[in-house]
Amino acid sequence: MKNINSKEISLIKVYLWAISFIRPYLSKVLLLIICGLIISVSELIIPKMFGYFIDDVLKNKKINLFVYCLFAILLILLLKLIATAAKEYLQRYIQENSVRDLQWNIVTKLRILGVSYLEKNSTGKILALVNTEVAALQELYRRYFPEIIQHILFVFISVYFMLDISLYLSISIIPCFSLYYLFGPKIEKKASNIAKKLAGSQINLGQKYYESVSLLKELNVFNSFEWDLHKTLTEVENNANLYSKRYWYAYLRGSIRRFTYYFGAIILILLGSFLIKEGTITAGEFVSFLLLYLVTMHKLTSIITLLTEQKMLMFQASKLYEFTHLEPTIKEKEGAIHLNKVEGNINFENVSFCYTPNNPILKDLSFNIKSGEKIAFVGESGCGKSTIAKLITRFYDCNSGTISIDSNPINLLSLGTIRQSIGIVFQDVYIFGSTIKENILFGNPYASEEEIIEASKAAHLHDYIMELPDQYNTKVDEKGVTLSGGLKQRVGLARLFIMNPSIVLMDEPTSALDNITEKNIQKSLDNFLVGKTVITIAHRLSTIRNYDHIYVLDNGKITESGSHGDLLAKNGLYKKFIIQTKEAGLL
Repeated sequence: MKNINSKEISLIKVYLWAISFIRPYLSKVLLLIICGLIISVSELIIPKMFGYFIDDVLKNKKINLFVYCLFAILLILLLKLIATAAKEYLQRYIQENSVRDLQWNIVTKLRILGVSYLEKNSTGKILALVNTEVAALQELYRRYFPEIIQHILFVFISVYFMLDISLYLSISIIPCFSLYYLFGPKIEKKASNIAKKLAGSQINLGQKYYESVSLLKELNVFNSFEWDLHKTLTEVENNANLYSKRYWYAYLRGSIRRFTYYFGAIILILLGSFLIKEGTITAGEFVSFLLLYLVTMHKLTSIITLLTEQKMLMFQASKLYEFTHLEPTIKEKEGAIHLNKVEGNINFENVSFCYTPNNPILKDLSFNIKSGEKIAFVGESGCGKSTIAKLITRFYDCNSGTISIDSNPINLLSLGTIRQSIGIVFQDVYIFGSTIKENILFGNPYASEEEIIEASKAAHLHDYIMELPDQYNTKVDEKGVTLSGGLKQRVGLARLFIMNPSIVLMDEPTSALDNITEKNIQKSLDNFLVGKTVITIAHRLSTIRNYDHIYVLDNGKITESGSHGDLLAKNGLYKKFIIQTKEAGLL
């Protein structure tokens, strides 16, 4: 999986990527800009009308014009109110839909990246990344992007009005803005550095919270609450310190901004008084200009603040940018082969694989499994048994050699063909926080009620379900906390039965069952597995005595192979495992 170096990422690229989620809603964005234009013009006309009111209405004591001015101001305020309401709705619409599209993009990317990414990155880290960064980008769609458009429109229109009133006064405000620009960027740079650190701290804190909640049982068992609390508080303190620094620079920036435009107002009053005395401008025009100046300087400096805060936001979003631009290790080739029915012939030819360089797990592995055969892999922990299962399901691609299903190289088959034809049952079965029925349907969402019941009966789960308050519609806790290990495994077997795949991969799916239930389920399992290719990762060797072929793995290589009887006669590693199992009382 190819990673992107954060230093190489241009924040402009990240910003354009983030804004791209607005593209489907350009018509709404255009309406938003029009509403912003109406609001800006409304706000700018009122200062102009104050000037007109002072110069014409008060000076000439025209009561009729006074009434007209009040009516016009009310009309403008009403128009602004309508435009503001429409703007708020459009902002919310764009935000919600853009964030939904972004979340869908992330979920889709997770699916494409697959098992290899999930195994290399903790769930806490992924959730912290998604929750923190998506929430940050919500602010971009809701506030920053619409406001910067509205502020820019406002400033352009306002500058036009100000130039129309007085060129001298307009030129005099340039030093005031320049004064802010002299100090502002330095503070912005420091604020940006804090933002980088804060982005990383927020991800770490989110991950720590997730770990603390996930490990509640273990923390109780080991009485490690103080240890976990210390680690959590350390991260909280670091996060709080960074937030304090961020707000310090934000308030300092705001103070400098206010100082510059109030300082500019003093200069305008002095110069304005002189121009009024000289008759260059009227008192009404000066009042209009002063009002326009105060609001324009606020908007102008706000643009710089918005740009800076968006830059800080992009440091956070760059994590998501990296994630969404990761290249998956497993890709479906264009024109991939789709098989309507998989017979179940599997061939490994000189297959080697390693998760990390210079640390091979499988070394030049070759074997052939015929359709309908029962095959088992045995060996010590870490010898590569589970890795073989991951390669067959194409969670990973081998580094060298060829893996084929029904004489088709596995990398040329569509991922749909591979995943739909292979059923997997592990010791640890994941249970969704939903109904038992929906948990079984996970194996085949399109199964009928009759098929669900038949699968449950085969897994010896039906009688248990019928005793529950809502039977198949009974809800279970997330991860099946209220279910025993045996019940979880029966749910996993029911999923397998309802899926009905051509190839079955099993990692001791009955290890958590009592002896009587295991014998009953084993009968159902034996009937179900007739004609299917069965590959078992064996821990209890008693379950594989009648298998067609057993492969013994040692340090990534097949050292022995044959039937149970053949391997016992060889007096090798397999027999050693049998003796150890007997001594442990597991055979």
